[in-house]
Amino acid sequence: MKKFFWLAVIILLLLTFSDHELLRPYRDQLYGLILDNAPSSGKMSDEQALRQIKKQLDELAADWGEGQQQQLTKAAESKQSVLTFHQRYCVNRDFNPILFGEPLRQSCSIISSHLEALTSP
Repeated sequence: MKKFFWLAVIILLLLTFSDHELLRPYRDQLYGLILDNAPSSGKMSDEQALRQIKKQLDELAADWGEGQQQQLTKAAESKQSVLTFHQRYCVNRDFNPILFGEPLRQSCSIISSHLEALTSP
């Protein structure tokens, strides 16, 4: 019981001082992990799916050019922009002068994996 008490005290202290500049980056990472991995009601919500898409596209485009990164950032701004991007470049296969070939295919596969959560009512 004593160990549990001290653990609770440490957790409360961390929560109290979590806004300190040394702890803030770790707190933000932890909140991001919780929001990304904790299902709200068994199904992924629109916001959660959009957050996952943004995160995965940012990781994917880390080694790409600035124009490609801007294109993906613009495409992942909102639910409507993601759905429009998917329809134009993944379904209709319109030519995108900035994203083409393997980068476009990888981007489309990321969006397609979260498409059900975005289109569900």
